[in-house]
Amino acid sequence: MSAEVYAAIDLEMTGLKPRSDEIIEIGVVRCTPERVLERWSTLVRPERMPPLRVQRMTGITPELLKGAPRFEEVEPKLRSLLSDVGLIGHNVAFDESFLEVVDVRATLPSTDTLLLAQIVDPAAPSHRLGDLCTRYGIDLDDAHRALADAEASRRLLLALRERFAQLPSAARRALTELALSLGMLWPPGSILLEWAEGLPVSERQLSQRRQPYASEPARVPLPRGSLADLTEQAFQSIGNNEFEQRSEQLSMARDVANALQTGGPAIVEAGTGTGKSLAYLVPAALWALKTGNRVGVSTHTINLQQQLENKDIPMARRLIAGVSAEASELLQAVVVKGRGNYLCRRKLRTELGRAAQWTDPKLLARAVVWEALTERGDRAELRLPAPELAAWERLSAASTTCLIDGCPFVGDGSCFLSRTRDQASEAHIVVANHALLVSNLVYGSATLPDTPVVIVDEAHALEDVATDQLSAVMNEAWVREGLERASQSEFAAEAAQVAPAQADALASAIASAERPLHTLYDRLGGFASTHSQDSFGGADQVTLTQGARNNPAWSEIEEASEHAALALAQAAQAAEALQAELELELLDAKEAERQKIITLAIEARELGADLRERIDRLHQTLTARSDEEIAWIRRERRKSGEAAVHSAPLSVAEHLLPLWTETHSAVLTGATLATGPVAEGGFAYLAERLGVEDAAESQYGSPFDYERACRIYLPDDALDADDPRHNEAVGHAVARLAAAAGGRTMALFRSYSALRQVARIAEPLLEESGLVLAAQGRDGSPARIVDALRADRCTVAFGVASLWTGIDVPGDALSLLIITRLPFAPPSDPVLQARGELYENEFMEFALPAAVLQFRQGFGRLLRTRSDRGAVAVLDRRIATRRYGGQFLRALPPAPVSRMPIEAIAAELREFLPPNRG
Repeated sequence: MSAEVYAAIDLEMTGLKPRSDEIIEIGVVRCTPERVLERWSTLVRPERMPPLRVQRMTGITPELLKGAPRFEEVEPKLRSLLSDVGLIGHNVAFDESFLEVVDVRATLPSTDTLLLAQIVDPAAPSHRLGDLCTRYGIDLDDAHRALADAEASRRLLLALRERFAQLPSAARRALTELALSLGMLWPPGSILLEWAEGLPVSERQLSQRRQPYASEPARVPLPRGSLADLTEQAFQSIGNNEFEQRSEQLSMARDVANALQTGGPAIVEAGTGTGKSLAYLVPAALWALKTGNRVGVSTHTINLQQQLENKDIPMARRLIAGVSAEASELLQAVVVKGRGNYLCRRKLRTELGRAAQWTDPKLLARAVVWEALTERGDRAELRLPAPELAAWERLSAASTTCLIDGCPFVGDGSCFLSRTRDQASEAHIVVANHALLVSNLVYGSATLPDTPVVIVDEAHALEDVATDQLSAVMNEAWVREGLERASQSEFAAEAAQVAPAQADALASAIASAERPLHTLYDRLGGFASTHSQDSFGGADQVTLTQGARNNPAWSEIEEASEHAALALAQAAQAAEALQAELELELLDAKEAERQKIITLAIEARELGADLRERIDRLHQTLTARSDEEIAWIRRERRKSGEAAVHSAPLSVAEHLLPLWTETHSAVLTGATLATGPVAEGGFAYLAERLGVEDAAESQYGSPFDYERACRIYLPDDALDADDPRHNEAVGHAVARLAAAAGGRTMALFRSYSALRQVARIAEPLLEESGLVLAAQGRDGSPARIVDALRADRCTVAFGVASLWTGIDVPGDALSLLIITRLPFAPPSDPVLQARGELYENEFMEFALPAAVLQFRQGFGRLLRTRSDRGAVAVLDRRIATRRYGGQFLRALPPAPVSRMPIEAIAAELREFLPPNRG
């Protein structure tokens, strides 16, 4: 390693903000690359004691800190340990930011084991220090204590060096080339070059030829009998000791089999614990094997996709073996995603040549290693943080025409996108998500083949996903993205070398488009501010009704839109002219230059098409009113005052019509699809929203014993959600009920604003009871909040929309669910406003059914296994006082409902819930 002596360091702090939070523990391991020279650690007494969540995470309590020295007492020792060394740490810049506040700095460059791990082990399941230590066999018995974490970082650095040595030589070679091209400006470059010294590096070998896939799934002769009978035979082929037989599951499987046998749409609701995934996979697989056709399975959540791939499809294969061993062996299944999820090898080569233009080349470094290791090239393997998602677009197969361009990676079979397409063509079961399903229906897909049968799981989310897919948010930055791609310095410089006149014309056209584009958005923002009907969430908002378009001021916007559209069209024409000139230059180009010119021509074509698509969508929305589209302008009053044009479909039913009319069969399934019993038209709302007609309908309750395992509480001292004191009352109630449950609680909110208000009231009360609040947004993503709930039974999780659905917390990690208000949609949503206006009785026919379904979704987070026990408290008095409240309760499973004061509920919870053994 480049320094002779290092100091592995870790700090524990009272919080995450260097200017306001304080250091409470320091751990330093002074070392050479091979041996430890000195270990030192100390607690540090802060001015203010750490909050409870920090105490619980670290084990550092106020009692431990009261007798600890102040920072100024330990500072001389710390400075002596950090003199003439480079720091080693996991996310070391975070520790350095706290040291800088107290003017303590190492004199040599630091080494970040987090960054190095992300580069040399890019697809590790997690890059957290504790998880990496487990992965590499490093003992970390005292995690979140400074000395233990510092020692772990030191040992992790050595493990990563070994990992680098074991990488394919092509990956090591690419990393060293990248480090050399970036020079000293890239912090990990020097250590990667040092690790590479002396290691054998062969020529780059990344293209992997493969045999072409079959164009259709294999057809397998099956025993005689109806599909329903074969399905039942499969389920009964494994004994109860290996597979739990459930009557609801078998009945559902027969329903799906009958739908596939006879054709047509079907809607099947199966409560939690039914095992619905196997109930549709087994008949679907048997049908595909018998007919030689494909079945598409669409999910909403990644969790369900992973469950299908890793657990349910292998189990379905075992069950099918009871019908035919040959069929079980030949069954093929594949997960496919939209093209933007896959790495484009051609783009990666191009961007490696432009590495110096990347503000942060970490993603490039990760990609060149991962490319040599991955079979799929699916970005999900990298678990990219939000800041890297925008950069990923420069490497992804989105917006490419590579499948028809004669790309060498397509030609030799190593293109991830074409490989996925071929695998999907051969598969019997093709698993996708709702977004890709809708995109395929409307626009077509490069990865999703035709599937005569489609099974839509988690079908409650299909309308919302379809709305998102067909919607657009068109702010000024969105339009400028196309212009910025065209003016990228590397692209512009390379194009100018080959076709200087056309490259100059493109640059001139881009510059000329700047002013009319800015004028348009300036007028849009002014119109929204002046004519706003709604001022929710710090924004002005105007729905573009005919009345708004008749306003005299609107003519100025239409004029500005014409000017901007013309200027951007000229930029698109210039890109197309550049493409044509590059293709002419290609005819006489030397072999060494051909690939570079081909890449530039492809980029120019994609730029022109992208610019036209963006301006056409914006111009059409502004100038042509459509009865099938909702459009509105929203201007943020905070931050930059940015204006954006939004559009969304008034209904998605027309776009989903091919699912019901052009397939052999389409099955909608999920745990919560109905607003009530099927006999009373429980599926009517879902069918109407999605445009399904004449569907076979069936409904199966959960096999769970809700009478025994669940309680529903309606506090009779709760307030209506419309009461201005509601949030304050909720804060006190959540603290009281969560304390009675001993943590293990999730509270669901309808807005971040309400969540934050309640959190300010509840958090100090929760801490008095030894409970830790984990709030979505403040404390991380939904996944982080759920992880906190699973990891520490003394956690109270606060969440909004994404925690109402699709999360799974089995066992007693979640024992109390608090629904803070009935989930009616916010009044500021222009899409829901416009859709509601289509109904004669908007509340009863639209708003109420939607809220009931959302309420059922929230309730479904509680019990996930037969052994679970839990309670639900609804802190919105409207459920008991309004006539419609009964519809919410009738839609739930048959659990006992109690009405009593908060204090009485707390007393019952202590008796009813199992003890907190976390």
